[in-house]
Amino acid sequence: MISVADAATANYTFTVESMRVSRLCNSTDIIAVNGQLPGPTIEVNEGDAVAVEVINGSPYNLTIHWHGILQLLTPWADGPSMVTQCPIQPNSSYTYRFNVTGQEGTLWWHAHSSFLRATVYGALIIRPRNGSAYPFPAPDQEVPIVLGEWWSRNVVDIESDAVSSGQLPRESDAFTVNGVTGELYQCANDTFTVDVQPNTTVLLRVINAGLNTHLFFKVAGHAFTVVAVDACYTANYTTDTLVLAPGHTVDALMVTNASAGSYYMAVQAYDSLSPTTMAVTDDTTATAIVRYNTTSTKENATPVMPTMPQSSDSATANAFYFGLRGPPSPSAPAVPTKVDVNMTIELGLGQLPCDSTQSSCSGKSVAAAMNGVSFRLPSQMSLLEAQFNRTPGVYTADFPDAPQPSGTPMVEGTKVRRLKYNSTVEIVLQNPTAFPSENHPIHLHGFNFFVLAQGLGNFTPGNVSGYNLVDPVSRNTLAVPTGGWAVIRFVANNPGMWFFHCHLDAHVPMGLGMVFAVDNGTTPDSFLPPPPADLPKIEDGDDAEFRKILALCLHKISHETRIIIRLAEGVWGLRYESPPLPNRVTTMLVPLVLVLCTAAASAAVVEHTFKVGGTKITQLCMNSVIYTANQQLPGPTIEVTEGDTLVVHAVNDSPYPLSLHWHGVYQLRSGWNDGANKITQCPIQPSGNFTYRFNITGQEGTLWWHAHSSLLRATIYGALIIKPRNGPSGYPFPEPYEEIPILLGEWWNRNVDDVENDGYLTGLGPQISNALTINGMPGDQNRCKGSAMYEVEVEYGKTCLLRIINAAVNVELFFKVAGHTFTVVAADASYTKPYATDVIVIAPGQTVDALMNTTASPGRYYMAAHVFDSKTVAVPFDHSTATGIVKYKGVPNYAPAAMPSLPPHDDVVTAGRFYWSLTGLARPSDPGVPTTVDHNMVVTFGLDQAPCAPNQTKCSGFALVAAMNRNSFQFPDQKVSLLEALYKGVPGVYSEDFPDFPPPMQGFRKATAVKKVKYNDVVEVVLQSEQYSSTLGTENHPIHLHGFDFYLLAQGLGRFNPSMKSKYNLVDPQVRNTVAVPAGGWAVIRFMANNPGMWFMHCHLDAHLPLGLAMVFEVLNGPAPNLLPPPPPKVQPMNSRKQQNTVRQRL
Repeated sequence: MISVADAATANYTFTVESMRVSRLCNSTDIIAVNGQLPGPTIEVNEGDAVAVEVINGSPYNLTIHWHGILQLLTPWADGPSMVTQCPIQPNSSYTYRFNVTGQEGTLWWHAHSSFLRATVYGALIIRPRNGSAYPFPAPDQEVPIVLGEWWSRNVVDIESDAVSSGQLPRESDAFTVNGVTGELYQCANDTFTVDVQPNTTVLLRVINAGLNTHLFFKVAGHAFTVVAVDACYTANYTTDTLVLAPGHTVDALMVTNASAGSYYMAVQAYDSLSPTTMAVTDDTTATAIVRYNTTSTKENATPVMPTMPQSSDSATANAFYFGLRGPPSPSAPAVPTKVDVNMTIELGLGQLPCDSTQSSCSGKSVAAAMNGVSFRLPSQMSLLEAQFNRTPGVYTADFPDAPQPSGTPMVEGTKVRRLKYNSTVEIVLQNPTAFPSENHPIHLHGFNFFVLAQGLGNFTPGNVSGYNLVDPVSRNTLAVPTGGWAVIRFVANNPGMWFFHCHLDAHVPMGLGMVFAVDNGTTPDSFLPPPPADLPKIEDGDDAEFRKILALCLHKISHETRIIIRLAEGVWGLRYESPPLPNRVTTMLVPLVLVLCTAAASAAVVEHTFKVGGTKITQLCMNSVIYTANQQLPGPTIEVTEGDTLVVHAVNDSPYPLSLHWHGVYQLRSGWNDGANKITQCPIQPSGNFTYRFNITGQEGTLWWHAHSSLLRATIYGALIIKPRNGPSGYPFPEPYEEIPILLGEWWNRNVDDVENDGYLTGLGPQISNALTINGMPGDQNRCKGSAMYEVEVEYGKTCLLRIINAAVNVELFFKVAGHTFTVVAADASYTKPYATDVIVIAPGQTVDALMNTTASPGRYYMAAHVFDSKTVAVPFDHSTATGIVKYKGVPNYAPAAMPSLPPHDDVVTAGRFYWSLTGLARPSDPGVPTTVDHNMVVTFGLDQAPCAPNQTKCSGFALVAAMNRNSFQFPDQKVSLLEALYKGVPGVYSEDFPDFPPPMQGFRKATAVKKVKYNDVVEVVLQSEQYSSTLGTENHPIHLHGFDFYLLAQGLGRFNPSMKSKYNLVDPQVRNTVAVPAGGWAVIRFMANNPGMWFMHCHLDAHLPLGLAMVFEVLNGPAPNLLPPPPPKVQPMNSRKQQNTVRQRL
C-alpha cells in the first residue's frame, strides 16, 4: 500500500484455494483465501481506493462481496453472484476496484456464492482519514474478533444436499473465534488469545461472519461501550452482552479494569426460532481468552467464564437491538423527511412443489418469499449487465409494494423494484406473527439506511408516531425481530442493481430476497459506468460444461499450482504459471487437455506447504511451546493416490536445523528427498526452506512423515495415506464405510530438544515421556482433569478402516478398542492376509491398517494405548495410558464408556504372537521373493557403556553407547551429506568397510562406515539382538530401512544359526520397512538393492540413534537410466563449523 496525505490505493491479491485444517478431531479440506482462516484483513483509511485481484484456484464458481461498502458508482465491484456480476470461474480471476469514501469503522468481506462464505471471509477496517480522529477516546489497542460457524463437512455439499432434498441445511458443528473453536470443544488445540495491559482501553471490532446463527458475545468480568455498528457511529451504549446477527459488525470499547488474570470471551447461539418449531440449533460455545499481561497473572490459571444468556433470550437480544441510537446531533446525518416510495415487505417461509433438479426431494420443498415472491437469480447474465445493456427477458420490474392478500400462493420470479435516482424509500419489514418465525437479518447492498422504529407484533399506522427522526441508528443489516417489525428509510442515490436479502444463508437459495433497480440520475456523476474489461462472463453450453469438468480435473492434478485457462476464438488452451518461473508457459489444445484430464484419474501432483514453527499448547495442566508443522499436532495428513507426485515446501521457522523424512516411501531415484539428516541432505537451517519432490509408485496403504532431526519428531509428524489408483474399489478387501487415521505418540512436558541434550550430557539417554497420546491428545486417564481426548463417531453396522501409526519416539505400544476386534489387512503400506485379533502391537515407525466392524451395542467405548516394555532389565518407563473414544451415532456424550483390558506391559507372548503371525497377501501380480542372494550379512546390535566424552559435562564415568557389528555410527561432520559425498566423489567423508559379520573384537569403533552393494544385488541380513552389557540387558529394537521394503523371512528368540534357514517363509512373508527385532532374538530380512543412493538402516527408538545404533547401505548406479540423478537446486549446505556443532547429533 502506498500512502499519501489524503488518500492511497490499497492493493491486495486474494488467491482462493483449498487448504486442509484440523478441527473437532477431523482433518477437513476447506476453501480459503491465501491459506488463512479468517482470510486477510483489509485495512484502509477513509478516502482510500481499494484494488483486490481475486484468483479463483478453487473448483467452484465464486464472487467476493465487500459487505457494507456503499460502492458509489462502482456497482460492478459489489460482488453478489448473478446480481452485479457473473461468478469468477475456476482458474480465472477478476479485480475488484472501488473507493471507500464517507465511511469509517468495521466492515467485512465474504464469498457471495453458496455456502463458501463459511470459510471465505475476513475483516475490512476503515480508519479515519489521516489527521482525523475517532469520535471517542483513542483506544490503546484494537482487536478484530471475527465470529464464525464451522462444519466438519464440505460446506458446498451441505448446501447442495439441502437444496436437493428441499430441506434446511444441517446445523453447524461448532462456532469459532478468529477461525478457531477454543478449548471447550473436542480436539481443541488452538484458542485465540489476546494479551492486554491493565487499565487500558481496547477497541474490539466484532463481526458475525456466521452463516445462519445470531450470536451472544461476552467477556467475563468486563463491560462494553458500543461506539459503532455496521461502520456507522452510535451514541455510547453500555452493555455486558453484544448481540450480532449474521452480517452485523459492532465496535465496542472495553476497559481492562478487572483483576489481573485470564478471562474467557464466549460465543453462543441466540436461537430466535419460535419454541413451537422444535428446530435444531448448534448449542455449543466457542471461547477465546483475554489475558492480562502482568506478573500476577498465573500462566496455568483457568480463565473465568462469563454467564451467558439463555439461547432463547429474546428480551436480551431485543434490548440490545432496540437500544442503539445514532451519534448526537449535529454530527448525525439528517434523516430525509419527504418519502417518495412507501413499501411494506412481509418476510415469509413456506413450501413449493419440488422441481426436477431436486433429486432427493419428497413432494414439497421449503421456500421463502418477500411479499409472496420467492426470488430466483438469473442464469445467463447478471441483473446489472441486463440493466446496463437493456437486455429484455432477464428480469421483470413488478415487485409488489405490499404483501399479497391472505391465501395467495407463493410464486417464483426474478422481480425487481425500480426506483428513481435520489428518491427516498421507506420500508416496513414485517415478520409474520400468525405462524412460527425467526429473527431475519435483512441486508441492503449499496446503501446504509436509518432504522426509524422496531417493535413486536404487527406494524400499524399508529406506530408512525414513534419514529425516531432525531438520532436513529444507521445500519446496512437489520435484525427484524421474531414476530415483529422494523421500519427503515434510505435515499436511492446510487444507480445500479442492489440486492436486498436475508443474511441467513440458508434462506437465500430458498428465495428470501429481492432487488432494487436504481435508475441513472441527470448528471454525469450519477450515471452507471460501463463494466470493467475483466468482468466475468457466463459461458454458453458445452464450453461452460467443459470448463467445469476441466477445472475439477485440474484441481485434482494440483490444487496449489496456479493454472489459468483462457478461451480464445472458441479454442481451449491451458497456460501454466508457476510464480517462481513466470516465463514458463506451455499451451496445449483440446486433445492434449483431454488426455491430461484422463490421466488425472490415475496420477496427479499433490502440493503442500509445511511451515515448521512454535505452537502454544496446553497439555497435562501445563502450557508449553512445541514445534509443529502448520500449527497442528499431529501435523497435516497427506493424502495421495498411487502414482501421484508429491511436492512439499518445507519452511523452517523454528530455531533448530531440521529435515523431514517420508517414512516408508521408496524414493526410487529421488534419494535427495528422503530427508535423513546428514545422510541424504544437510539440515534446513532456521529461516531456510527446501522443497521435497518425489513420485509415489507401487505403494498403497498407510505411511507417515516426521522430522528426522533429534527428538523434534515427537511433535513434528503426520500421516501419509496412499489410496489405490482406481479408488476404494482397488482395495483387496471389502470397501470400508469410513477411514480413520490413529496416530499414537509420546508427550514431554519439556522442550524435547532440551530432553535430548540432557540425555547426551548425562550419558544416560533422555528421560521417559510424561504421557502417551492418540491424535495428539492424552485422553482422560491422567492426573490432569479435563485433558483433551480424541473422539470419533461411528454408525452401527459399518466397517471402519483404522490407519494406525506408532509415531512415538521410544516406546512400543499395545492398542485396543473395548468391545471390538480387528482384522489386520496391511502393515507398513504392504497388504497382508487378513489377520483377526483384539489387540494391535506396534513398534515406533510401524503402521497397521485394520478393519473394525461397528457391531457392538451402541454406546461409548474407549480406545486405549499403553507401553509394551520388552526390556530384559527393569528400567523406568511411561506407565500412562492414552485414551480416545469411539462413540456410536445417537449416543449422548455423557454415556459411560467401556475400557478395554490391555495386556500387561511385559506381555512378550502377546507381542510375539502378533508380530510373528502376520503374512503377506502375495497376490499373483506381486513380485516373488528373490531366491539368489548376492550378499549375506549378520548384523548384531545392542547397548553398552563407554567412558564419558569431554563435552558430556553431566556424565559420571560412563555413558551409553550403541553399535551395529561393533561399529558405533557417527554422522559426518563435514559440509556435505553422505549422498552428496557419493555423488560428487568427495573423499574422507565415509569409509566403505562396514563388516558383513560381527568382528571378533571387544569394545566399539566409532566410524562413518557404509556397506557398498551393486545395483540390483540381493541382500540378506540376519538382525541379531545382543546383550553387550548385563547391566543394560536387551530390548526389542525396531530396525528401519530407508529406500526399500524388505521381505521378513523369519523371526525367533535366542541366537540365529544357519539351520534355521529351512524355516524361511519364501511364499508369503510379511513385507515391511520396519521390523521389531525381539529382545535377545533375531529376524531375517531380504531385499533387492534396486535404488541407487545412500540408505540409512537404524533403530527407530530415537534414544538409540545418537548412541550409534545405525549403518548405511551405499547402492551404486545401475545401467542408464537407473542412475542417481543430480541434486536438486537447493540442497542446503552446512555454512560454518558453528552450524555443524549446533546439529551435533540432531539426527
